[in-house]
Amino acid sequence: MHFPQKADLMPWLARLISSPALRRARHESHRIRATLSGDSDLIRVFISPADPFALPLLQALKELSCRFRIRYRFHTVHTQPENMFPEPGMWTGWAREDAVRIAHRYELIAPERADPPSEEQVSAVLYRLLDLETCNQYLDSAIDAMTRLWNHGGCPVPQQQVADAPALNLRLQDNERLRQRLGHYQSSMVYFRGDWFWGMDRLDHLERILLREGRARRSNEQITYNRTWSDLGRNAVPVPDSHPARNQPIEVFFSIRSPYSYLGLERAALLARAWNLPLALRPILPMLMRGQTVPDTKKWYIFHDTRREARKLGLPYGFVADPLGAGVERCYALFDHARSQGRELDYMLAYARAVNAEGIRSETDAGLEQIVTRAGLDWTTARPLLSDTGWHSWAETNRQAMYDLGLWGVPSFHYGNVSCWGQDRLWFIEEEIRARTGNSPAGSATNRNR
Repeated sequence: MHFPQKADLMPWLARLISSPALRRARHESHRIRATLSGDSDLIRVFISPADPFALPLLQALKELSCRFRIRYRFHTVHTQPENMFPEPGMWTGWAREDAVRIAHRYELIAPERADPPSEEQVSAVLYRLLDLETCNQYLDSAIDAMTRLWNHGGCPVPQQQVADAPALNLRLQDNERLRQRLGHYQSSMVYFRGDWFWGMDRLDHLERILLREGRARRSNEQITYNRTWSDLGRNAVPVPDSHPARNQPIEVFFSIRSPYSYLGLERAALLARAWNLPLALRPILPMLMRGQTVPDTKKWYIFHDTRREARKLGLPYGFVADPLGAGVERCYALFDHARSQGRELDYMLAYARAVNAEGIRSETDAGLEQIVTRAGLDWTTARPLLSDTGWHSWAETNRQAMYDLGLWGVPSFHYGNVSCWGQDRLWFIEEEIRARTGNSPAGSATNRNR
């Protein structure tokens, strides 16, 4: 008798955990508990003054409070667990640029200062925010403090007169323990009844929940925080084959194991088709195969976040057969063969869909044969090539090229003069395409970072 192994069961477990029925049950459980405690409208917000994303987020939360019947409880945090951020120095520089980009996207006050605030300035605002947590006018005062910290060329931050620093420090520790207990590690996070929403990029999911529950103040209320994804490729003008813009491909740095890379690959393919531009796929090894770590808290957040992002984008996800190890190696071993046949995109899309949405075990010959055949390749020709190890060299070259762009995470994208990290930043690539093809609305393709 054959007993299922762990690898056989994991795709089905992932499918169960990501199922709509279980998701609805979890949401209903949180809703009932919040209703019984009188907190069904309570949204918790975790803010760090050292995080530039906090400034646009606070402004967006103020706008949301005008549109929905909700309450906020603000929690100041400061520490950033090192094991959650593999390249903290690079993250800091990227965050400053990206927070400006997202603020401009929504026409908000941006954290424009070129240099990071000093520790003394951050400390002053930290105590200010802690002191404001019990204030009814928190948002206006916090936005003012964060604007002074991150804007106006670094104008002096008013020094907070700390009446009871020990008590505020204890509250800071309590806030960070609460964030950990609720299941997260980052700042600029919004928590509502079991769900986490990062910065402004996930507020559309919160809007959707609030609309579904009838919390809107107006009957015609709609989702508005969708400018990073809803129009991608929609108004594209296909580039003629003779146009110079076609000499520059959209470069896609991705890992076949990364759920976000799966979404990014699908979205980049959509963008390239819409504009008639070539894609240059640049696979790299997953973090775990490069000696880095991904803590369980982070893995679970990524899993659940990918599930809702995929649902929003109309992509399947959840029947996951993790290709870590042999699956990744076999995938990359056949990449050059697929490229030689002009089918590298078909191959990688087939692979990504198989391991993220179809539970296909790519480390087995039976599973890999399905993927290869779907990509329009011949399995009998491909199978002997699985022993190829030349991919190690180009995977490292791709990783170094990504780092040279100032990026370290996948998926990342590069086109023309701009680079970005994250599938929800492809609109930034599209602005560069518009500028290079002469189809750019006034004011677009600004704030280029590379």
